[in-house]
Amino acid sequence: MADIALDALHAGPLQPEQGPRHALPAPLTKGPVVADVWIDDSLGFALLIHRRSDGLVSEELYHSVRNSNGDWLDCEHLGGAILGFDIEVPAAIEDALAGAPVAVVSESESLIYTGRSDAEEGYESARVVTVLFGGEVDLIEIEDLSPALTARDERFTMDVTSPLMLLVLLPGQKLRVSALRHEGSSLIKIGGAMEFFYPER
Repeated sequence: MADIALDALHAGPLQPEQGPRHALPAPLTKGPVVADVWIDDSLGFALLIHRRSDGLVSEELYHSVRNSNGDWLDCEHLGGAILGFDIEVPAAIEDALAGAPVAVVSESESLIYTGRSDAEEGYESARVVTVLFGGEVDLIEIEDLSPALTARDERFTMDVTSPLMLLVLLPGQKLRVSALRHEGSSLIKIGGAMEFFYPER
């Protein structure tokens, strides 16, 4: 699966495709599937979904950094967990959302090598959040409310290309996430915004 994650980072963030927006790119019967990729400059994370031999669906998180040439190094496995619902069953997704357009399905913290100059020996903690989206969500808007803004734009949107997406926060980062849907030529916010804050240690 590490090789699949590395290939996903080389390919970059998932792109919108024709067909169901809220379906995995491939059925799990074909093996592990990349559900989402999060890239922030030299940091990369890939979320893989697979069906275990007991039939349960599990998520696996991988991480890599770019070297001085801009190439991704081998992916490191940060952890995995049973998802808690069957991502290929629409009714199971609706139950997990419980009427909301967006729901957090898992969170984890890992000490990773980021190579940032202000990190102790290049290592710092990262908070990774896996978010589930309902079928009415077309995009998400992310506002970076960090006290000291990173190189990322202060506000940007991302197409929902999978039912599951990653959000990654480093120490001191604060993000506000809003679900959006297309209504004619306009974008309409659905439900309330969710805020995620990862304080400095």
